[in-house]
Amino acid sequence: MLRETLKRLEMRARTRMPEPIRRAYRLARSLGDAHPVPGLPEELLADCTFCASREAMLDRLPKGGRIAELGTYRGDFARQILARCRPAELHLVDIDYSLFDAWDLTGSEVVRHLGFTHQVVAGFPDAHFDFVYIDADHSYEGCHRDALAAAPKVRPGGYLVFNDFAHIDPWLGRYGVHRAATDFARAAAWPMAFFAFQPAGLYDVAFQRPE
Repeated sequence: MLRETLKRLEMRARTRMPEPIRRAYRLARSLGDAHPVPGLPEELLADCTFCASREAMLDRLPKGGRIAELGTYRGDFARQILARCRPAELHLVDIDYSLFDAWDLTGSEVVRHLGFTHQVVAGFPDAHFDFVYIDADHSYEGCHRDALAAAPKVRPGGYLVFNDFAHIDPWLGRYGVHRAATDFARAAAWPMAFFAFQPAGLYDVAFQRPE
């Protein structure tokens, strides 16, 4: 409980920092955090579809099912998921909702959960979701932890989607998402189904759970 409270306070402080200070903070945290990343084998990339954007990728993902978004922040992409995928259930998970904008996210199909993303998603039944969108802690440890917790909750044929599949952002803040997603896919042998372009190099990727 104390750890969750401290993490929530840290997140609130970071989101309220002026943007230049936030970027400097992220850069300072990332110094010395580079790691080599092995590539994905050809068989995990053979049937990947390239999409023009993550919104275009949503148009190709399952409709009318159950979806979880781990890390929703203001709810902006949750609105895209709701509009484009029309889920029967949309579960939003975050450690802090102080900046969340509930506009257009108040229907009965939208359920908010407060807590650590890996702990909350672990509480759902196995094979429950059509896809899980991971957009919470962008460190290697946090993202990999979310992937391992979420993977059993995705139905066979469903998807695990990673936001910001990158090593670094345009302001030199380092991400662990690329390495975490790649390590997960190699170990679990989930093929990459979609790769979504993003102009700043903060791509989205979707890995499909084998049938």
